[in-house]
Amino acid sequence: MPPLVTSSAPPIEPITAQLDQLSAQLAQAGPQQAAQILLRVLDTENGILGRLAALVDTGAHITRHHAHSGAFPAEMWLALGRTANTLHDLALDLDEHHDVFTQLTQWPSSAAPTPVTGQGGALVARGRHR
Repeated sequence: MPPLVTSSAPPIEPITAQLDQLSAQLAQAGPQQAAQILLRVLDTENGILGRLAALVDTGAHITRHHAHSGAFPAEMWLALGRTANTLHDLALDLDEHHDVFTQLTQWPSSAAPTPVTGQGGALVARGRHR
Protein backbone atom coordinates (compact mmCIF):
# COMPACT_ATOMS: atom_id res chain seq x y z
CA MET A 1 0.00 0.00 0.00
CA PRO A 2 1.50 3.40 -0.92
CA PRO A 3 2.17 5.79 1.95
CA LEU A 4 -0.53 8.31 2.80
CA VAL A 5 -0.14 11.76 1.27
CA THR A 6 0.14 13.90 4.39
CA SER A 7 2.38 13.47 7.37
CA SER A 8 -0.51 14.41 9.67
CA ALA A 9 -2.41 11.24 8.76
CA PRO A 10 -2.17 8.44 11.31
CA PRO A 11 0.14 5.58 10.32
CA ILE A 12 -1.79 2.61 8.97
CA GLU A 13 1.11 0.16 8.74
CA PRO A 14 1.18 -0.71 12.48
CA ILE A 15 -2.54 -1.50 12.40
CA THR A 16 -2.23 -3.75 9.35
CA ALA A 17 0.81 -5.47 10.87
CA GLN A 18 -1.17 -6.18 14.05
CA LEU A 19 -4.04 -7.57 11.99
CA ASP A 20 -1.56 -9.86 10.19
CA GLN A 21 -0.22 -11.05 13.55
CA LEU A 22 -3.74 -11.66 14.84
CA SER A 23 -4.61 -13.62 11.71
CA ALA A 24 -1.50 -15.78 12.13
CA GLN A 25 -2.36 -16.37 15.79
CA LEU A 26 -5.93 -17.31 14.85
CA ALA A 27 -4.68 -19.74 12.20
CA GLN A 28 -2.71 -21.64 14.89
CA ALA A 29 -5.36 -21.42 17.64
CA GLY A 30 -7.23 -24.30 19.16
CA PRO A 31 -11.01 -24.14 19.48
CA GLN A 32 -11.12 -22.26 22.78
CA GLN A 33 -8.48 -19.69 21.83
CA ALA A 34 -10.04 -19.26 18.36
CA ALA A 35 -13.40 -18.59 20.00
CA GLN A 36 -11.79 -16.04 22.34
CA ILE A 37 -10.14 -14.23 19.43
CA LEU A 38 -13.25 -14.29 17.26
CA LEU A 39 -15.49 -13.18 20.11
CA ARG A 40 -13.41 -10.05 20.52
CA VAL A 41 -12.78 -9.44 16.80
CA LEU A 42 -16.43 -9.83 15.78
CA ASP A 43 -17.90 -7.79 18.64
CA THR A 44 -20.35 -5.38 17.00
CA GLU A 45 -19.56 -2.53 19.40
CA ASN A 46 -15.92 -2.76 20.41
CA GLY A 47 -14.42 -5.42 18.14
CA ILE A 48 -12.45 -4.94 14.96
CA LEU A 49 -15.47 -5.64 12.77
CA GLY A 50 -17.59 -3.10 14.63
CA ARG A 51 -14.87 -0.46 14.55
CA LEU A 52 -14.22 -1.13 10.84
CA ALA A 53 -17.91 -0.71 10.08
CA ALA A 54 -17.89 2.59 12.00
CA LEU A 55 -14.77 3.74 10.15
CA VAL A 56 -16.27 2.98 6.74
CA ASP A 57 -19.50 4.69 7.81
CA THR A 58 -17.50 7.77 8.80
CA GLY A 59 -15.77 7.59 5.41
CA ALA A 60 -19.15 7.50 3.71
CA HIS A 61 -20.32 10.58 5.60
CA ILE A 62 -17.17 12.59 4.95
CA THR A 63 -17.02 11.67 1.25
CA ARG A 64 -20.70 12.61 0.98
CA HIS A 65 -19.85 16.00 2.43
CA HIS A 66 -16.94 16.39 0.00
CA ALA A 67 -19.04 15.09 -2.91
CA HIS A 68 -21.51 17.91 -2.33
CA SER A 69 -18.65 20.38 -2.75
CA GLY A 70 -17.48 18.59 -5.91
CA ALA A 71 -14.23 17.22 -4.44
CA PHE A 72 -15.35 13.58 -4.68
CA PRO A 73 -17.59 11.90 -7.22
CA ALA A 74 -20.96 10.88 -5.79
CA GLU A 75 -20.23 7.24 -6.69
CA MET A 76 -17.52 7.17 -4.01
CA TRP A 77 -19.75 8.04 -1.10
CA LEU A 78 -22.54 5.83 -2.42
CA ALA A 79 -20.14 2.87 -2.65
CA LEU A 80 -18.79 3.56 0.84
CA GLY A 81 -22.34 3.83 2.17
CA ARG A 82 -23.25 0.46 0.65
CA THR A 83 -20.06 -1.04 2.07
CA ALA A 84 -20.80 0.36 5.53
CA ASN A 85 -24.33 -1.09 5.37
CA THR A 86 -22.98 -4.48 4.27
CA LEU A 87 -20.42 -4.54 7.09
CA HIS A 88 -23.14 -3.61 9.57
CA ASP A 89 -25.39 -6.41 8.25
CA LEU A 90 -22.53 -8.92 8.44
CA ALA A 91 -21.81 -7.86 12.01
CA LEU A 92 -25.47 -8.40 12.91
CA ASP A 93 -25.44 -11.83 11.25
CA LEU A 94 -22.36 -12.83 13.22
CA ASP A 95 -23.71 -11.32 16.43
CA GLU A 96 -26.40 -14.00 16.35
CA HIS A 97 -23.60 -16.46 17.24
CA HIS A 98 -22.23 -14.45 20.17
CA ASP A 99 -23.54 -16.92 22.74
CA VAL A 100 -21.92 -19.85 20.94
CA PHE A 101 -18.52 -18.11 20.93
CA THR A 102 -18.98 -17.27 24.61
CA GLN A 103 -19.77 -20.90 25.45
CA LEU A 104 -16.75 -22.10 23.51
CA THR A 105 -14.45 -19.77 25.44
CA GLN A 106 -15.65 -21.28 28.73
CA TRP A 107 -14.75 -24.89 27.96
CA PRO A 108 -12.01 -26.29 30.12
CA SER A 109 -8.85 -26.29 28.04
CA SER A 110 -8.57 -30.09 28.35
CA ALA A 111 -12.15 -30.72 27.25
CA ALA A 112 -13.07 -31.08 23.63
CA PRO A 113 -16.48 -30.38 22.16
CA THR A 114 -18.62 -33.33 21.23
CA PRO A 115 -18.88 -33.45 17.45
CA VAL A 116 -22.39 -33.14 16.08
CA THR A 117 -23.29 -36.12 13.92
CA GLY A 118 -25.80 -36.20 11.14
CA GLN A 119 -25.62 -32.43 10.70
CA GLY A 120 -23.43 -32.35 7.60
CA GLY A 121 -20.40 -31.48 9.69
CA ALA A 122 -22.13 -28.27 10.83
CA LEU A 123 -21.42 -26.66 7.45
CA VAL A 124 -24.87 -25.23 7.00
CA ALA A 125 -25.34 -22.07 5.00
CA ARG A 126 -28.14 -19.88 6.25
CA GLY A 127 -28.97 -16.27 6.84
CA ARG A 128 -29.26 -13.48 4.38
CA HIS A 129 -28.49 -14.28 0.78
CA ARG A 130 -26.55 -11.61 -1.02
